[in-house]
Amino acid sequence: MNPKNDWLQALRALAALAVLFFHMAPHWALSPHLAPAQAWMHWGFSGVDVFFVLSGFVVYQTADKPSYSARRFLLRRGLRIYLGYWPVLLLTAALAWAASAWPPLGKAVRSALLLSPSLFDNWVPTAWSLTYELYFYLWIALVFLFAPRWRASAMLAAFTALLLWNAAWYFWRYPTVQAGLQPARFALTGLGLEFLAGALWAHLRKRHACLHAAAYAKWLALAGACCIVYGLGMGSQSPMYDRIEFMRAATFGVAGFGFLLVALAFSDWQWRTPRPLVALGDASYALYLLHPLLLDQSSHLRVRLPAGSLLALDAFLLALPVAISAISLLWFRWIEWPLFNRAAASGWARRLTGHPAR
Repeated sequence: MNPKNDWLQALRALAALAVLFFHMAPHWALSPHLAPAQAWMHWGFSGVDVFFVLSGFVVYQTADKPSYSARRFLLRRGLRIYLGYWPVLLLTAALAWAASAWPPLGKAVRSALLLSPSLFDNWVPTAWSLTYELYFYLWIALVFLFAPRWRASAMLAAFTALLLWNAAWYFWRYPTVQAGLQPARFALTGLGLEFLAGALWAHLRKRHACLHAAAYAKWLALAGACCIVYGLGMGSQSPMYDRIEFMRAATFGVAGFGFLLVALAFSDWQWRTPRPLVALGDASYALYLLHPLLLDQSSHLRVRLPAGSLLALDAFLLALPVAISAISLLWFRWIEWPLFNRAAASGWARRLTGHPAR
């Protein structure tokens, strides 16, 4: 296993917090003192784009070793996704059952197996992105069918084909794209550009020393900063940029790639990483999955606040992200990580792969 890069973990934490604040905006809107923050909280969804770029980098880096086994790689990635997701889904189901709000059987099955990339087909609101993650892992497995010297070419060819396909539909059939009716919208999603960009960078960084040398880090950081300014600046100009996957990748995805470059530059400079961010980065998957449920449940506590007390309301709303982060840390340490480690070291995992799925 590759040693953990603390700056990448910090980037995970920041991406998860961005998504948390995005979903927290309606709650803060209840306070006249905090409501103005919605203007920047609205763009927190772009944390998902950071996740896709970062996932491409880390997953490719994890697979890119002489001991690579497709079976072990896919089993490990599947365990990581499902064993982090199912406990949250069970908690969601238990609360829904208590409230007599059980979903239709079809939705329950699709949600349990992560079969749909649609927000509305998943019981856990943020689970839509996990379907894409699982799909992208298959892409990496296909890339590793090629000999090492051909892998970059294979990814570049896939990236180019995906870019041309989505650009052609966007520029020549915009009404179809805008209506969400583009053919093969999931199979040839523009979000795949973000994942492939991260994977390509992992491949190049390992094979070219200048891309991880401290002397060159300032240029990578500068390039990353330019990507961030362009991506966030351009993406915030139109609400359609977060609804059309191709344009989302061309703006917020570029910003996500920029954040990756900056984080890697900080790592190359060996700057000290804030330990709370590293810890929260470890628990970022739990934070990403749990926070919609915790925000929903927080409403039951908020109605018990003293009526008409803005001070109490502000204190409660400001404490929300801290409390949700703390609960996510505990969930990761007591439930998510022990469950994954036990499953990865189990006898059936060993029989499937010939090794523990670690």
